[in-house]
Amino acid sequence: MKFKVSEADSPFEIIWDKLGIPHIYAKTIEDAYRGMGYAAGYERLWQIHLSCAYANGEASALLGERFLAQDALQKSFNVHGKLTELPTSDGDSIAEAYLQGLNSYVRSLEEVPIEFKHAGALPREFTMSDIAARYRFTSWFQHKSWTEKLVLGRLMATHGVDTFSNHVLHFSEEDRNLVEELNEPLKQIDPKIIELAYPHVKVPSFSGSNNWAITGELSASGKPILATDPHQPFTIPSTFFYVHLHVDSWDAFGAAFPGVPYFMMGYTKDVAWGLTTGFIDCYDLFIEKIKGDEYQTQSGLKQISSRTETIEIKDQSSKEIEIKKTHHGVLLEPLMQELGISEMTNSAYQTSLYWSLQDVPTSAGSLSRLPLAKSAEEFRNYLFEDDICPLVNNIICVDKDSNLQRYIATTMPVRKAVTGSVPLSGWHDKYDFSLAKANQLLVENNPAEGYSLTANNDTMGEEGGFYIHNFPTHNSRAERIKELLDKSKKFEVNDFCAMQLDLKDLRAKSLLPDLIKVLSYSEDKEVKLAIKILEEWNCEATKDSVGACIFYPFLDRFWQRKFMHEVLGDDLINTLPLGAPGLNRFDIGSFLKDKFWKEHESSLQSIIEEEVKTVVDRVKNSLGDDPSKWRWGDLHKIQFKHSLNKFNHWQELQLGPDEIGGSPTTLGMAMHMGKGPGKVEENEIPCRVYHGPAYRLVVDLNDPEHAKFVIAGGNGGRVDSQFCLNHYPTWLKGGYFTLNFKREEIDESFVWQFNN
Repeated sequence: MKFKVSEADSPFEIIWDKLGIPHIYAKTIEDAYRGMGYAAGYERLWQIHLSCAYANGEASALLGERFLAQDALQKSFNVHGKLTELPTSDGDSIAEAYLQGLNSYVRSLEEVPIEFKHAGALPREFTMSDIAARYRFTSWFQHKSWTEKLVLGRLMATHGVDTFSNHVLHFSEEDRNLVEELNEPLKQIDPKIIELAYPHVKVPSFSGSNNWAITGELSASGKPILATDPHQPFTIPSTFFYVHLHVDSWDAFGAAFPGVPYFMMGYTKDVAWGLTTGFIDCYDLFIEKIKGDEYQTQSGLKQISSRTETIEIKDQSSKEIEIKKTHHGVLLEPLMQELGISEMTNSAYQTSLYWSLQDVPTSAGSLSRLPLAKSAEEFRNYLFEDDICPLVNNIICVDKDSNLQRYIATTMPVRKAVTGSVPLSGWHDKYDFSLAKANQLLVENNPAEGYSLTANNDTMGEEGGFYIHNFPTHNSRAERIKELLDKSKKFEVNDFCAMQLDLKDLRAKSLLPDLIKVLSYSEDKEVKLAIKILEEWNCEATKDSVGACIFYPFLDRFWQRKFMHEVLGDDLINTLPLGAPGLNRFDIGSFLKDKFWKEHESSLQSIIEEEVKTVVDRVKNSLGDDPSKWRWGDLHKIQFKHSLNKFNHWQELQLGPDEIGGSPTTLGMAMHMGKGPGKVEENEIPCRVYHGPAYRLVVDLNDPEHAKFVIAGGNGGRVDSQFCLNHYPTWLKGGYFTLNFKREEIDESFVWQFNN
């Protein structure tokens, strides 16, 4: 088939293989990216259009009023980047070439695609500003750590610092002093602020991913091996678009957000890199003293700035929102009043939110040169532009010469004395922190162990000059990777594939002794049955596991919330875990080691006993009275579909339900939701898996022309695409495809020829 991109340097072609991967063969780097943009537009145009609407604060105009608060908040904080300049970049030529290919596809359309018709929208061409906004949006939405600060600050002010200081990862003496200084205003913080971040969380009226790499010293081939499997909500189409670029002797493969020329994870013949969400804390929450239209600073009163944002709303009149701001950031209480979220007013104190990129310009060309790096060090240089990186990720890069580096790829404040775990006082200059430099964010360089790993965990501990992760996930997946990498052997690609599927749960292993001990005091027959099952469980979350049928539904009931609410009588506890998911360091052992909570041990025991009894009853209701016939796979099933699945054209775009093993804390990660076991409606899944590895990749730089790879669904996105679902059966079985760089080895589906 013949196609045209008028800006192309010379003819090029796209070979679509039978896996749905486009292989772009070109004579220049720019033409390769032009092909990448065209292919992304072909399969993912609506996804690109929608993502740009989110990033630019224009979702209400496209989808309706329900996105008003989201748009207002993002425009307030300059997420779209339009309140600052769009800097030039050495990567601009690549970004521009990508857009030329993407927009060539848009211009080639002879009719409006069906998704656009459904939404009553028209396709448009995309700009460099769209790309920059997409990067900034990535930084903005991946880790909303400020709600944890709000909830923790108020709980500590109300019930005492020591009640919760052992349940937060990092806490300093300066943090303690802040809570004491801000005690009264912290008690008065309106918890409905949480609804700005999580509109689905109803606040009481008063109130990840695996990634690791080894050097050649640890591999059988003598060259580095990298494994990455990013965890995302399972969607059709996939979150990422996968593509192979080829120019002369240069090849690059990777996963990109459709619409941007940035390989988030990928490899060339020289380097391989992967990332995880870093749970990087690039927000600070400030308590401001307010007097009329002014606020207190250390040097005196300053004027509160004000501007108006206009939000366009589909099928309605536009809405004007007044934004009030200190030098720290937007004042949240006035914004909530503008949006009708809260009528609570407090003229003496208000809350402002600082986001590290709010006043920092970022380019469209940033990140696009990463596949051009010849070494891990050069990769690092491409990751930052003038010390700025518009991400919030842990990135590991290893090169063919076994140089291994890990970077905190972000723009964040260098906090001093405070950890950032609680709100700060706005009238002290010492909390106006500078931003970290790139050299401060290289956190591993050729580690002695010969490997580097991340899994959404705290990767720093007390190392480094400032705190980076304040509210990460549990470290069990990271510890399991380390446990497996510490085995004395030479690793091969198949070893890493097996690791990505591993179902040993170290969190369960650490929690079970305390749980069994608490339950051992019970005489209830259902509890005794649970003890027997849990004692016999090997802590592997396989489909055939009996113990998993008890353990994970018990965790789902979040007994900690019931316990803390019973002791404290504070409805703010009910916002956990949805409103502040990073406040998750609550387990039996930590409670019983704490003087305050141990006084309520009898309440803890009775609540846990009742919750376990309930779980056993509910599992019996679902799976029958004979525990020997219980299987985790009968409760735990994966199912996902296209967001428009209920409409005729998209009804076939669905997968599952299929039984699957795993848990949120196994390497073979599977996060679930649902009512749990018990009486369920017809076709209802008790524990529906909705989040996990969007794809798996393992590459050995000894043979970069072949890698192991599989997508959770497929690489397609069009309603008529043959590539939307084709990977799923292999992914579900734990299988992999071989990705080929060599043209003669590509199993062709069809070929497109491009002229200029």
